[in-house]
Amino acid sequence: MSGPAWMPIPQQMSDAAQLRPGAYTRTSMQQALGMIVVLGLLAGLVPFAVNWVNAARMDAALPLAEAARASVRLNGSLPGFFVGIPGLNLGVLAELYPALAGLPQPLPGWLAAGLSALGVWLTVPLNWLGIWIVYGAMVMVVNKSFGATCTLQRFYAATGYAAVPLLLIGLSPVACLGAIATLVGMVWSATVYVRANQDVTGLPLLQSTLAVALPVLVIVFGLLFVFILFLGSLVFAVL
Repeated sequence: MSGPAWMPIPQQMSDAAQLRPGAYTRTSMQQALGMIVVLGLLAGLVPFAVNWVNAARMDAALPLAEAARASVRLNGSLPGFFVGIPGLNLGVLAELYPALAGLPQPLPGWLAAGLSALGVWLTVPLNWLGIWIVYGAMVMVVNKSFGATCTLQRFYAATGYAAVPLLLIGLSPVACLGAIATLVGMVWSATVYVRANQDVTGLPLLQSTLAVALPVLVIVFGLLFVFILFLGSLVFAVL
């Protein structure tokens, strides 16, 4: 069975998550898109509730509430490293966002918190779709360099199943368990992606793994290069 037109049936998703042969070639790109949206919403459900509660406690929108908490943590953990830098006052930063969070607003605090948390929740499947498309295009470039002949539609339909293990990210707000579940989900997702890429392209396992890993290395080194440039410009400006 190929499932309804908008997403695969649960058995197909289970087979794909268990790395069963042939599980990645019985679906369409449209079904993969619908699956990613649904799974993204499910994974974001618990974080949405937690974000709403945490922001409502501060009677503020979620971005301001998170910034206030982060600035307080930053001020408590980093001043020893930066106390000697002229013009850098982390105490002011720690007071700024809590003050902004406490300013009057047109909406009740619980409503502003809920709407902002809802906005963050709805961005989860959009982010997953963006990563699926952009990262997939990079992987396909490597696949083609290895001689793969599959179409882009078949490739996206197969690799969409990598979103199934990411449901574990929904446990991220849970203390201790959340970090472990997130790590397991990401490693499991990468394994499914490699297996799906191998299944749909016919490449050997080593080449399939390299095709999936090389874009990650490019992204990591690119971000590292940008960070080094930023850090260098900041030090140069301070000195």
